[in-house]
Amino acid sequence: MSKKPHTPITSATHRLSLEIAKPHAAVWKAFTGDIHSWWPKDFYATESPQRIVFEVKPGGRLYEDSGNGNGLVWYHVIALDAPNSITMSGFIAPPFGGPATSLLNVSFSARGKSATAMEVTDSTFGCLGDTSATAEGWRLLFKDGFKSWIERRPKVQSKN
Repeated sequence: MSKKPHTPITSATHRLSLEIAKPHAAVWKAFTGDIHSWWPKDFYATESPQRIVFEVKPGGRLYEDSGNGNGLVWYHVIALDAPNSITMSGFIAPPFGGPATSLLNVSFSARGKSATAMEVTDSTFGCLGDTSATAEGWRLLFKDGFKSWIERRPKVQSKN
C-alpha cells in the first residue's frame, strides 16, 4: 500500500482593495442583484451550469444552479449588513484545491457621491497547497470581472 504525501494544514489570508467609479448604492445593487450578469463564465465549476444564484440574506447561498436540483454551493451567508458588507463561509473541495474552509468578507464604503471602495478579505484554512492561485482568482473575479463590468455599464435612468 502506497502512502499519499501528507499535506499540512495551513492558513492564508488574501486581501484585495478596489476603487470603483460608481456610487455606493449602485455597486451594492449590482454586486448582489446582478451577479448573473457579471459572473465570468470561466468561473463556473460545474459541467452544465445554467446560472449563478445569490440569496442575499443570513443563511442564504451563493451557488451554481445546473437545473433539476443539481449544482454547486460556493458560499453560505453568515452575516449581512446591507448595503455595507456581506460575510460568507464556504468549503473548498479537493478538486478545487482543498479540503479547506474559506471565510469571505466583502465590504463597500462610499468615496464621495460617485465612487465606492470595495474590500475583499478571504481567510482560508485547511490543506491549501499553493495559495497564489486563490489571490489571482479573486483578482480575476472582482477586478477584471465585477469592477470592469460595472464601470462599463451605463448609468440607469430612474423613471419619474
